[in-house]
Amino acid sequence: MPDRIYRFAEFELNTAEAELRTANSSVRLQEKPLLVLKVLVEHPQTLISRQQLRESMWDRDTFVDYEQGINVAIKKVRDALGDTAENPRFIQTVAKKGYRFLLPVELVEPPPRDRPETPSPLAVTRASEYPDGSRPGPFLRGGWRLAMLGAGVFAVLVLWLFHVQTAKARYPTQIHSLAVLPLRNLSPDSGQDYFADGVTEEVITNLAQSLPLRIISRTSVMRYRDTSEPVTQIARELGVEAIVEGAVARSGNRVTVTVQLIDAAEDRHLWARKYDRDLKDVLDIETEVSHEIAAQVGATLAAQPVLNAAKSGPLDPAVYELCLLGRYHWNQRTAASLAKSAEYYQQAIDRDPNYAPAYAGLASAYALMPSYNSINMKESYTKATTAAHHALELDDTLAEAHAALGMVGLNWAPAWGEAGAELRRALELNPNSATAHHWFAFYLLFVNRDSEAVSEMERARQLDPLSMIVNADEGHFLYQARRYQEARTRLEQAIELGPEFAQPHETLALVDLETGHVSDALKEARTSLALDASDPATMGVAGYVLASNGQTVEARKLLATVNQMIRRGSAYPCSAAFIYMGLGERNQALAAIEQNAKIGPGVRGVPQWHVFDQLRADPRYQKLLFAQPSS
Repeated sequence: MPDRIYRFAEFELNTAEAELRTANSSVRLQEKPLLVLKVLVEHPQTLISRQQLRESMWDRDTFVDYEQGINVAIKKVRDALGDTAENPRFIQTVAKKGYRFLLPVELVEPPPRDRPETPSPLAVTRASEYPDGSRPGPFLRGGWRLAMLGAGVFAVLVLWLFHVQTAKARYPTQIHSLAVLPLRNLSPDSGQDYFADGVTEEVITNLAQSLPLRIISRTSVMRYRDTSEPVTQIARELGVEAIVEGAVARSGNRVTVTVQLIDAAEDRHLWARKYDRDLKDVLDIETEVSHEIAAQVGATLAAQPVLNAAKSGPLDPAVYELCLLGRYHWNQRTAASLAKSAEYYQQAIDRDPNYAPAYAGLASAYALMPSYNSINMKESYTKATTAAHHALELDDTLAEAHAALGMVGLNWAPAWGEAGAELRRALELNPNSATAHHWFAFYLLFVNRDSEAVSEMERARQLDPLSMIVNADEGHFLYQARRYQEARTRLEQAIELGPEFAQPHETLALVDLETGHVSDALKEARTSLALDASDPATMGVAGYVLASNGQTVEARKLLATVNQMIRRGSAYPCSAAFIYMGLGERNQALAAIEQNAKIGPGVRGVPQWHVFDQLRADPRYQKLLFAQPSS
């Protein structure tokens, strides 16, 4: 076993000597308990499956009662640590999955062992050659040049090694990209997942706003909750050089946060820290974590998160918790969860009318509702705008509030004039916001800057590589650019990430239709309807594909439903225009597009859909295109 020393809490584990030591005692570990503890401390705060323990403890050809052997080894390790399964301090049992070492661990390089000095073969001359002891000196033997050369080389080597070690100490590992994995919930109450997620997201936001690095967005990292994948593999999948991982435990009004920074390329720990504070100080913990991580990656963290906290005044823990619940439900992205999100943010505002982040969260919820619900668009966008402006009156540096205004402007004509400026401001405040890059890409598309739009959407994917919506929208942008094979690849990735997500199927239906795969197009259209029969955009595209291939009865049923939603103000007329085009009713399609232009910005990116190319010769359509909003 390699000679390594691991330190955690008051313990030091020396693997070469199989000893677990404290300042006052030492315990010798048997082979199997030592192997178990070694695996756990090499992957602290990571779920280690029983299968992984088995593979590390026995060869494949060994036939024993593995389950009993693991249980016995775990018990012996716990006994040595003074730990218990019922109230674990060091080793947590994850039912039916495995074990997790709860504390951060420091790897210490052991001192070199004393070895007898061995003369270099070049310097050894047999004593028998000079029996009288009168061995000639280097000047007489002609060896002085070799001696001097050897001394010079040795001196240069020593200086070089000194320089390397000094440089390593002075300059930390160069890190250009980083992911904060979901902090695990170690609270006695398993219902505190939202709290751990909230702390994770705040740390991500602080780092994203302040570091000149690529910080992976929340959507992608949350897929690694409770994962047993090695850090190196996660880093490869996310395309990052460093990983932050840790845990949150909340008990009453106390919060304990443990975090560690890992160089993913070398799988080595760069830094670890434990924070134990009162719940009201949780923002201070998040800021401290961000500052210390920034220092470790060799960058200077701006003081913005501290200033934001100060502007809001003393934090009421109940308000903070309500905002965490609001964010938790906002991230679920369903009609019901967005409504729940708005409720929690409103409760936070009722409790503290001066807490700016609560207004920004409320604005984000209302800005997204029309995309996931048959809610009245004007009413929802008005509420989003009011909440966002109130947030910015309290704190004009909230990127989320600016992004929400930009999102409203993309979809609602009265707010279009400010869409570009608000999204640019959001990106200035948080260059790592995948959401702001995502929405700004649509702005670029709407002002006919197509190639820039594709590049901007690609940037959003780099920041959020496992987001199904970002992958799906990038696929749509590539479809719009008629890069069909690339579009198909991205859309299939989106489907793999979100099998229940309808949007990539509807765009794939258009790709299949335009590349001559009619039966596949029909299949994808029906799949999109089966996954989401309430989204007017899905109904519009699917209705067009069905109508274009003779399925007119089915298409007209969809058209009737969409027109009802349009009359209620909960759908864009352009959704009906698709189906009219499939039915060959171009005048009705043009009328719907003209109506759409009065609601959304211009004709709301209508040229992105190739189906409307058939109208280009019509002067009425040309007039609408000429009226497209500019940047």
